[in-house]
Amino acid sequence: MGILNLTPDSFSDGGRFLDPAAAEEQALRLEADGADILDVGAESTRPGHAPVSETEELRRLLPVLDRLAGKLRIPVSIDTSKAAVARAAFAHGATMLNDVAALARPGMADFARESGAPVILMHGVAHQLDEDEAHPSETIAAWLAARIRNLGLAPDRIVVDPGIGFGTTRSQDAAILDNLAPLVALGCPVLIGLSRKRIVRHLHPEMDRDLATAQMARAAWQNGAAILRLHELDPFRKLLAQ
Repeated sequence: MGILNLTPDSFSDGGRFLDPAAAEEQALRLEADGADILDVGAESTRPGHAPVSETEELRRLLPVLDRLAGKLRIPVSIDTSKAAVARAAFAHGATMLNDVAALARPGMADFARESGAPVILMHGVAHQLDEDEAHPSETIAAWLAARIRNLGLAPDRIVVDPGIGFGTTRSQDAAILDNLAPLVALGCPVLIGLSRKRIVRHLHPEMDRDLATAQMARAAWQNGAAILRLHELDPFRKLLAQ
């Protein structure tokens, strides 16, 4: 899954793709580099981010989706927690929903049920771990299982994301990545989004961040992750080719 941030304040590449032409170029490059899904977001979810209005999120998002129509061959996932934004994005070509709040905000669960689309549910915004939680994978898996039951969505439409870096400590992040088995056991594809996050620098302080990301993503894949959310795909592709 290639990441396209249409934001001025994302932690790693904020502002680079605000211009729709630059965003289109990056989207096509990610596809050429081997992305199977493009994940597009127009509101930063980094720690301390400033929320934006629906109007602003759509102002950033819709021109890019329109430029990609007919050019991009891979499916588009919309990274949003706002129902109005999700609806508009789907009307402009998105076919997957990636919600860091796990459909907890007004209208999102209803839209997910109506759309019939694949949904990525992330742990960490609607529910956070205690700082002293010693078994994070098990706790997160239990929460996600309950969330899926409560939403009433078919499990074959769900992707689960443990939310690396969202309300977790670095030791908890490392423990999650080392033990994906409870998440895999849910029977849903597991998405891991660790690209350029603090855990990467924490574990590999001297290494190029995208190479370190690629190495950690490969380990997550070997541990059972099905989808890897990355800013740069080329380092990961080269590792797999070795």
